[in-house]
Amino acid sequence: MPPRAVVVGGLGFLGAAVVRELAARGADVVVVDRKASGAACERLFGKGAVMWRRTDISDRTALRSCCRGADELYHFAGRLGTSELETDLHGAIQENIAGAVNVFEAAMRAGVGRVFYPSKPNVWLNAYTITKIAAEQFAEMFSRQGLPISSLRYFNAYGPGQKVGPVRKIIPTFALQALRNQPLTVYGDGEQTVDMIYSSDLARVTIDVMRRPHHAEPLDLGRGIALTVNQVAADVIAQLGSRSAIQHLPMRDGETPGTQLVANISPLRRLLGDLAFADWSHSLSHTLEWYARTAA
Repeated sequence: MPPRAVVVGGLGFLGAAVVRELAARGADVVVVDRKASGAACERLFGKGAVMWRRTDISDRTALRSCCRGADELYHFAGRLGTSELETDLHGAIQENIAGAVNVFEAAMRAGVGRVFYPSKPNVWLNAYTITKIAAEQFAEMFSRQGLPISSLRYFNAYGPGQKVGPVRKIIPTFALQALRNQPLTVYGDGEQTVDMIYSSDLARVTIDVMRRPHHAEPLDLGRGIALTVNQVAADVIAQLGSRSAIQHLPMRDGETPGTQLVANISPLRRLLGDLAFADWSHSLSHTLEWYARTAA
């Protein structure tokens, strides 16, 4: 029997990438999302590829119903943002902390075999970081109580289908600006680093980690290659043949100038063995082609 996998927040960018990978591996996938519909799932995954339930993570009774019979659960619902969350702290707390607890509790009561929770590098003091740290600690607590929850600290994901807004993400923002020959707006001096990981790689590794013996400690997931924000901007401009220039702006609230982010993937290699990631230039080109088509 193929595993039954529930993906909470399965219509989002990363949730959808995991849904596609699960379906490709033969799992019976149930997309749980407050915006779920047959039309939305068919558009993203193809006709009849997945089952779906329209459910909000605030509805604990509905979540328990969605979890029944599941072998795996992947939790991707939540509120994203950096400075964007500063004006809605209570909403961030309700979705990212209380919502995660609701999902973990529902999975435990339904007897789900294993759960995945995505975390992030917690290097800045802002609302998003605080809520993610709290949810990560609740995941550890539930793991100790008998619910195996695996976690990866995702670095800078990119790929076709990532939304341009309302939350600013580096590749969608730069792509749209470059396509319009507008300045690429870089916060700070641009010498801070990011670790870019392609969405399909992220989905593949996530499922591989879930299906290994439970590992409670969150592991880094990036390529282990640091790129400056200036380099990412220059690569986008070059690949699109844009006339854009780079414009430097003051740092956003909740971010620290000069942050050097790069994943330590040695522990992940020890768990999974050799890791192969998409070539940066090729995968960026494929991603930018998607934005060029959809922005036209």
